[in-house]
Amino acid sequence: MLIYYMDVSNLDINQTRCAVSADRLEKADRYIHLKDKKLSIGAELLLKYSLNQVGISNPAYDYDEYGKPFLENHPQVHFNLSHSEDYVACAVSNSPVGVDIERVQDASLDIARHYFFGSEYQHIKNSTNRERTFFQFWVLKESYMKMTGLGLRLGLDEFSININSQGTDIQVKTRNDITGKMELREKQPEFGVWSLVGGEYMLAVCGEGKIDSNPELIILDDLKGKI
Repeated sequence: MLIYYMDVSNLDINQTRCAVSADRLEKADRYIHLKDKKLSIGAELLLKYSLNQVGISNPAYDYDEYGKPFLENHPQVHFNLSHSEDYVACAVSNSPVGVDIERVQDASLDIARHYFFGSEYQHIKNSTNRERTFFQFWVLKESYMKMTGLGLRLGLDEFSININSQGTDIQVKTRNDITGKMELREKQPEFGVWSLVGGEYMLAVCGEGKIDSNPELIILDDLKGKI
């Protein structure tokens, strides 16, 4: 599995427009703010770089019934993208994968109480660093939702993330349609979660395959000649 993240705050979108797809340009042009345009274009640039690392230089994108993009000409290769503030992230794998990156900022316990599962809320409430713990759960839940392909169609109350006291074992419980009880998922996905950029960002990856690598920082100069 490949996991990359990149700062796009200094991206020159005029110089890179020719390196992204027409669909991506159309999407980026709909944004009003320059920062959002950079994130949109930067995400595809990082994806093209990532795919190039596994020998794919001619990606043809399509979308499944839930709107999740996939490679029409390389269906055995899976990828996912995320962005937040100044950073974009990409994960590439040979099995379904989800990635989420978020900037760590003030966290509202009200949001956790209303939108997170009860056990997750209690974990955050009892933490000595609520902001960090809040966003740790946030990226883990988002990465799982994206890995399933359902995204926001999967209700936040339909599953819970369980982290042991050492933070080394992460498991998913899902709601049993018959009993309504939360039970450990029969086949547990793999998770990875990291604090990046001096603790300013949190990134998580969830996949059906083994997560055997750490996120690698890519700088804009790394893209030259490789996209």
